[in-house]
Amino acid sequence: MEIYPLLKMPPFQGTTEDELLPLILAPEHACRLYKPSDFIAMQGEVYRSLFILCSGKVRTQMVNAEGKQLTIETLKAPQLLAPAFVFSSENRFPVNIEAIEECEILVVNKNAFLDFLHQYPVAMHNFLRLVSDRTLFLSKKLNSFALQSLKSRLLNYLRMHGSILNQQEVAQILGVARPSLARALSELAGEGCIRMEGKEIQIIKTEQARYKLLRLNK
Repeated sequence: MEIYPLLKMPPFQGTTEDELLPLILAPEHACRLYKPSDFIAMQGEVYRSLFILCSGKVRTQMVNAEGKQLTIETLKAPQLLAPAFVFSSENRFPVNIEAIEECEILVVNKNAFLDFLHQYPVAMHNFLRLVSDRTLFLSKKLNSFALQSLKSRLLNYLRMHGSILNQQEVAQILGVARPSLARALSELAGEGCIRMEGKEIQIIKTEQARYKLLRLNK
C-alpha cells in the first residue's frame, strides 16, 4: 500500500508522512483485497471500523425490502467509505458497497482514528468538513428525488455526465424502472431536449432547447 495517495485525501491533507505512518501501520488495522463484484459491506451491517478505499473503484447502492436498488454514487480511490456513520449512535452501513474493480481496503480501528484526530487538529477539521460535505451531497440527492420530476432528473444527469450509454445503469442511479426511463427519454426526444443516436443519448444545446429545459425545471 502506498502512503502518498492517502496524504492527498481530504482527512489527511495538512499532515505529514511521519504523522500518518503510525496510524496506517498500527498492528490493530487490517488490509483486505476484493475482486470485481465482491461486496465490501452490506446495508445494515454494523460499522465498527473505518474503511479506507486505497485502490480501485466501488459502487454504493441502497436496496429496499422489495429488492429495488438505487445507486447512490461511484467512488474511486482514495476515499473514506461512509465516514459519517462510523461514529454515529446507530453505526451501520447505510448502503451496499460493491467492488467494480480490484480494490484494496484498509480497515482502521475507529478508536485509533479518533485518537489521531485529537492529536492533529487539522485532521479533525478536515474530517468534520468531509462529513458535512457528505451530508450536503445526500441532502441534494434527496432533494432531486423528492422534488424533481423524472425528466428533470434525467436532464440534470445529462448536464453532469454529457451522455447516456447504459440505460439500465442510469435507471438504477435514478431509482426508476427501465421502462419508465425509456418512456421519459422518448418524451424528451419528442420535445427536442435530447438527441438519441443508436444507444447514445445527448442533451441538445440550442436556444430553443434551453427554453424548453427551463420550462421543465420550473
